Amino acid sequence: METVTVAEQIANSQVVWSILCILLAGYVLWHSNKRETRLLDNLSELTKAQQEQAKAMQKISENLDTLEGRMDRMEKYTYKNQKEC
Repeated sequence: METVTVAEQIANSQVVWSILCILLAGYVLWHSNKRETRLLDNLSELTKAQQEQAKAMQKISENLDTLEGRMDRMEKYTYKNQKEC
């Protein structure tokens, strides 16, 4: 019976609740820091992937410009030959 009374006194104690609140706040802060680190790592990986995609898009653009130039030369050559015939 005395253990129940002691347990009730501990449960009603503001010190115990204060300690629990401090521990909970510490856990939340620790967990959020860990989460932020993971998010920053993920952001870094995504940035690298986006840079690679930008390089690939630039290369495609350069190839299209080259192809466009070749097509223009072919059209001019074809048009010139058609006039001569």
